[in-house]
Amino acid sequence: MLLSNQKRIKIQGIIKRIAQDKSITLEERIYVEKFARHNSTISLWLKKANSFRRNGIKNDGGIDYLLQSLGIDGFNKENHFNPNEDDIADWFGGAPGWLRRS
Repeated sequence: MLLSNQKRIKIQGIIKRIAQDKSITLEERIYVEKFARHNSTISLWLKKANSFRRNGIKNDGGIDYLLQSLGIDGFNKENHFNPNEDDIADWFGGAPGWLRRS
């Protein structure tokens, strides 16, 4: 899905407010989610912004910084796969559409 410059700037503005834990409207959240479902770059931006909102920006150069810069949600232990309790198919069931297709 190609984006016009105007749409990209609008999406980046909304995502920046999410990262800063500022308020956004439901319509803005739906707008960003719509693009994130179809565009892996926007999905990554959104994951990073949510991580920044929840955990603050990690600038220490450690493993937390690496995880956050890659958009990996490794801070929450409940998001990790546990082979003793989780079924791999169910665990990946919530993946975005662009990932399920691969």
